Amino acid sequence: MDKILQTQLTNIYNHINAQEEEIEMAARLLAQAVGSEGEIHLQTFHDFRGIEPFLLTGSLALPKTRSFDSPEAVDAPDRVLVLANQFDEEVKSSITALQDAGKEFVLVSNYNKHEAELIDHLHHYIDLSSPRPLIPTPNFDKIVNPYISAFLYFYDHLFVLVDEMTNEAY
Repeated sequence: MDKILQTQLTNIYNHINAQEEEIEMAARLLAQAVGSEGEIHLQTFHDFRGIEPFLLTGSLALPKTRSFDSPEAVDAPDRVLVLANQFDEEVKSSITALQDAGKEFVLVSNYNKHEAELIDHLHHYIDLSSPRPLIPTPNFDKIVNPYISAFLYFYDHLFVLVDEMTNEAY
């Protein structure tokens, strides 16, 4: 089982690495808020609500990050970082409201092929590449969906890029 998990995680991380250009574009968008008078509004869904305190106050919190309240609370120099393990109706409704209000955002979630038309037209979208559980059990179920691990792998990359883009010491 360990070998299966290791192989599957490596595949997921490789899929995330293949989005290098998209990750850099997302980092640039967020760095614009950090480098100006803006803020990063963090909007979390599903299990990501549980790690929101870490992302807001932990040692790897992006500068100028605060909890998302509403699209109306997002000013022109601000950006929104939207995190979800799945692209469902709640997430769709939220990003549609952001788009309608003309707000800039980065969406990080697993790809939903049923919403491909919308997702494929988003400027700043990162696919977590972990849509389902991976490890087979003796009764033919599958367990362990590593979307949080996938996100943290992506987030470390994002954090480094934003730091490079906004830290004058580089």
